[in-house]
Amino acid sequence: MTVTFEQLQEAARRVLEGARAGTLSPDGLEAFIRMVEEWVDGQPDWLKNSYVGYFSASGPKAVKRADLPKVLRSDPDFLMRFLRLLAGVA
Repeated sequence: MTVTFEQLQEAARRVLEGARAGTLSPDGLEAFIRMVEEWVDGQPDWLKNSYVGYFSASGPKAVKRADLPKVLRSDPDFLMRFLRLLAGVA
């Protein structure tokens, strides 16, 4: 079964709620990233090669969706921005 965008949004909300409550575990974060992997794997190739990114004071950053799980594991700032984007938090 492919992970839907709506499931990712809900998972992002749970991760952020756990972070606010101080109950977020590394296993919970890894479970979210595995969901992202499943979501990316379920995308057509043309979408896997599209970019996800943001603008900030330090400049723009964009990554291919196919590389998203790797980037989420290695870049905490991108991870938090991605979580907030999915959760609809400004």
